[in-house]
Amino acid sequence: MKLRLGLLFEDLADRFGISTTHASNIFTTWIKVLSSTIGALVFNPSKEAVKTNLPPSFKGTKYIDVRHIIDCTEVFLERPNNLEVAAQTWSDYKHHNTAKYLVSINPSGSINYVSEGFGDIIEPYDCVMADRGFSIREELALVRAQLFIPPGRRGVTQMSTNEVQQTKDIANGRIHIEQAIRRMKYFRILKYEVPLTLVQHLNSIFKTIAGICNMYPPLPKYET
Repeated sequence: MKLRLGLLFEDLADRFGISTTHASNIFTTWIKVLSSTIGALVFNPSKEAVKTNLPPSFKGTKYIDVRHIIDCTEVFLERPNNLEVAAQTWSDYKHHNTAKYLVSINPSGSINYVSEGFGDIIEPYDCVMADRGFSIREELALVRAQLFIPPGRRGVTQMSTNEVQQTKDIANGRIHIEQAIRRMKYFRILKYEVPLTLVQHLNSIFKTIAGICNMYPPLPKYET
């Protein structure tokens, strides 16, 4: 109820006839357990497993080796009292204090990684699909990984037919990462401002929700 509905601890305490402190303690204790159990459903399958379970939309294309489709999302935070922390968490994009998370799915739509700030799951010769805003080609090249992003327009020159088709193909592949993040945001605890008292548990909350979402039906269509 706390994860899905985002109910206040005062509300939960009233519903179950317990103190607010007891409701809070139950949640903060069990979210750690859920993060290590349900969160274990968030894992990075082998390259062979990913290829075996490719959806039809990826088979027979130049993107057959894609293993990660990535995007970032932000979760609103209550404004920190510490000015340095407030500055570090400020988002010019959201005009709010936020926690930033990197989310990766494989082509089958399963979440295979959620960050806790910074982390690296890329292995040599991996292929990564991302939006144009991810300027990480050089970083990936250092580990001999390849980046697929939509082609940008060079000055005012109109994109070629090939570039238009490439943009369309990558957009069709990336739509599932947007859907995966949208699934996670159905959990109202991530939709609204997270109080400072729960910020220390936010990584556990995020990973638990990702694990639950991995129990949902696949995002891509597998009908041929």
